[in-house]
Amino acid sequence: QLLDTITMSYIFGNLLAMIYDKDTDNYEFIGDHGADLPTRNEEGTVWTFKLKEDLKWDDGTPLNARDYEYSYKMLMDPKLKNSRGPQVFDADVVVVNAKKYWDGECEWEDVGIKALDDYTLEITLEFPVPEIDFYLAFTGGGASSPVQEKIYEAGMNEDRTETDYGTSKETTSSCGAYKLEEWIRDQTKVYVKNEYSPIKDIYTVDRIESRVVEDANTNVQLFENGDIDGVGLSGANYDKYEEDPRLVFSKSTTIWSMFINMTSETKPFLRDVNFRKALFYAMDRKTIAEDIFKTAKPAPYVVSSFKIAVPSKGLTYRETDAAKSVLPQNDGYDLDLAKEYFDKAYEAYGKKMEVEIQYFDNSENMKRVAELLEQDYENLFGADRIDVQLRAVPWNNAYDNMEEGNYDLGFGGWAGGVFNPWSSMEVYTQPFTSKIDQFASDEFDELFQRTVKGDLIFKEKERIEALAQMEKLLLDAAPFVPMYEPEGANMYHDRIDLATGSNYLPGVGYAILQSHFEPLE
Repeated sequence: QLLDTITMSYIFGNLLAMIYDKDTDNYEFIGDHGADLPTRNEEGTVWTFKLKEDLKWDDGTPLNARDYEYSYKMLMDPKLKNSRGPQVFDADVVVVNAKKYWDGECEWEDVGIKALDDYTLEITLEFPVPEIDFYLAFTGGGASSPVQEKIYEAGMNEDRTETDYGTSKETTSSCGAYKLEEWIRDQTKVYVKNEYSPIKDIYTVDRIESRVVEDANTNVQLFENGDIDGVGLSGANYDKYEEDPRLVFSKSTTIWSMFINMTSETKPFLRDVNFRKALFYAMDRKTIAEDIFKTAKPAPYVVSSFKIAVPSKGLTYRETDAAKSVLPQNDGYDLDLAKEYFDKAYEAYGKKMEVEIQYFDNSENMKRVAELLEQDYENLFGADRIDVQLRAVPWNNAYDNMEEGNYDLGFGGWAGGVFNPWSSMEVYTQPFTSKIDQFASDEFDELFQRTVKGDLIFKEKERIEALAQMEKLLLDAAPFVPMYEPEGANMYHDRIDLATGSNYLPGVGYAILQSHFEPLE
């Protein structure tokens, strides 16, 4: 599919929506296609949604619970093998027999998803989960949103292994607060209010125009000319507007890291944990975060400081004692310790180490990071003992190289949800299908299973301690060197009064679409 996450959030409705609540100055879950929040049985394994009556697609066609059942059947279809299927039903929320159906080992009737009638959808889980995890699985536009059967089927190929649904304006149905009015591939998208959306009036924006602009300087120029209403700033562009009162800062769940091919067959020193730890402690995160990216935070850790561990209290994982206990001193910058580790690795290898850093060819900041590391590593460890070489690679090729183990060192980052830092650790488990690191730990995998599917789910303290242990296992093995946590600098046009002020809130950000906009002249 060619629909991006932002587009899906606009045009794909869902059973629930997460919106900004002005009274509490926080996020709130409400029914979208659902008449209200779902109910559940005493064990917490059977959840029931009642749908609103008279729901419609953007073309006026009725939409009901049977559309949802059809959509989830297609999502997990063993022939289609939709890449989003396992992400939704094989992690935080595990539907009974969903994986078996995906693998072709049972019939759809055995799966725990049933439209009991036109307005009742029943979801049966293999094990109970926290309320917020269940709500999030059915919130916003994405894999758990419905597809329109007549268009989905019309685009199906003969052997039913793929469909062209969502690849053009004509093959895309809207059931969200907005609908697609115009789509020129790789150029522009125009969205307008969907008259049939039951929650459309929550949003103040009537029309959204987006355009594809890859160059950051061009984006700033468009903002200065009044052609776009918002822009992200970094590097020299940030310096230019550093004192501007319109500047606000967004949070991220991503930790950007330098991944290390720790199973390299051609360069055995990469397999030496002493070498990897030398790179960790010689990483000048403060310079990278503050001098190169300007607004980022040094991050010698794996789990973002924006991720919430206790939603009821708004407590982030990084604020807990368990998370603090795994943090190295001084943002992990210790040149003496780095040299100690490098000396051990060099003695074991016995000759000059040649290592290559690949970086994204479209990012001037990543290039600067690579150049800084080349200089710092060679100066600290000695150019006679290590030779750092740089290679510019398209970002998608870079990730392919890491998945295939065809690299020495390379930049990458994982994000994940704000409200469940445990599920985000799946990317480091051995079975993960898009793994870009070479880390393998049975202890780690067991802790992951216990925290997302096992006995620790409802044990708050023990679950947080288990997350800290998982983080410690990663830092001890050093399959990658955490570098920085982005904090985006953004500016919005004077005509926009952000609903949340300058606060960037979990789940809703600045609530842009609920903000007040002065009319365009």
